[in-house]
Formats: sequence, structure tokens, C-alpha cells
Amino acid sequence: MITYQQETLVTFLPESKPLFDKHYAEVAELQIPLGFNAEFYWHLESRNRLKIYTIRDNGKLIGFSFWVLFYPPHYKTSLTATSDAIFVLQEYRKGLFGYKFLKHSLNEIKKHNPQRILVGVKPNNDFGKILERLGAGHFETVYSFKLE
Repeated sequence: MITYQQETLVTFLPESKPLFDKHYAEVAELQIPLGFNAEFYWHLESRNRLKIYTIRDNGKLIGFSFWVLFYPPHYKTSLTATSDAIFVLQEYRKGLFGYKFLKHSLNEIKKHNPQRILVGVKPNNDFGKILERLGAGHFETVYSFKLE
């Protein structure tokens, strides 16, 4: 049975490494070494600024979405929710699992009343069409320089 839920770092982290590794292998174009900053996430969670939503199949973790709630420096009165990472195992992307999970995550983050929601997509893993079906519009294009 597929379930969606909000979790905390305490419940999520023990099972997360295999999914983070798969997510990294799939989307990290520049292959900058991954270094999960647990202290930073604990800090955000302690201030109610980190939201973690998961999708499970009979209790097995099959996907996650991390969200950070913050006030940007140049919009200090405008709460923004930004996706930090969204991932669903490849074998669960058939059908509507990914779409339904993304819709669930968006509906949950909306409960925190952000003025806007930002979701980043990678060119090699572009799910922008799904976001557009959910009502999103193109906001910004970001370019990256990898410096050795």
C-alpha cells in the first residue's frame, strides 16, 4: 500500500542514504562531492523551517521531498517555500505515483502559507511539464560554473 506522510529527520535519516545516493547519481551533473550537512538540517527543523514529505510502499521508503521555508533577503516579509530535493525511485515513476506524490507535497507545503513556492529542476531530469500541469510557471533559469 502506498502512503504519503510528513516525517522528521529522526524518522527519515536512518533509511535515507540509499535514496540520496540514487538521487545524487541521477541528477548531479557536475559530480561535486555530496556532503550532507546534517547540522544545518537539524537547525532548520528546530526552527520549523524544514519539511520532509515521504512516499512509502508497505513501509519501505521509496521517495522524499525536502522543503525549506525562508524569507529571502530582498523579500523579508514574503515567506518562500523552496524544494531542496525531490526524488522517487525509478521503478515507481510509472503511472501516477510521482505525480501524486508531488501534488501531495505541494498541498502540504501550501498549508504553511508561503507567498510563493519554488521548485528547481535539472536539465537532465526535467519534470517541468508535471509542475506546469500542477499550475506552476517558469520563474528563472540558473546556470552553474564548476570551479576546480
